[in-house]
Amino acid sequence: FSPSQPQRSTSPTATRTSVVAMPSLMLSRPSLVRQTSLARAPARAVTTTARQIMQGKVVSTASSKTAVVMVERKVMHPLYKKTQTKSTKFHVHDEDETAQAGDIVRIGACRPHSKLKRFELIEVCAPSGCAPN
Repeated sequence: FSPSQPQRSTSPTATRTSVVAMPSLMLSRPSLVRQTSLARAPARAVTTTARQIMQGKVVSTASSKTAVVMVERKVMHPLYKKTQTKSTKFHVHDEDETAQAGDIVRIGACRPHSKLKRFELIEVCAPSGCAPN
């Protein structure tokens, strides 16, 4: 062990010395030596993220407790700058089978119910009630 290098310990709760300046200055100026702890930080509280909510039109209710919802979005073409309407179909878990084909519904992300179902039905809006503008 040389005096210019700090000694390191293998204990999990030990402190590690990190040198901010040159090692020759370390002995003359102890303010340049910073102590950092190797112990684990306390566990953080669980944080929740915002739930993904979309609105779309029911296309099919042929399967049991499942509805297929088509969500449309407006996208600008990168070259021609024209607005395009693109659509995506989502398989939605409908526990009470309240949605009918043609209804406007709100869906939200949830745990996976099956291979395709990653959303669940939040509410059924009237076809003219809460249609997107």
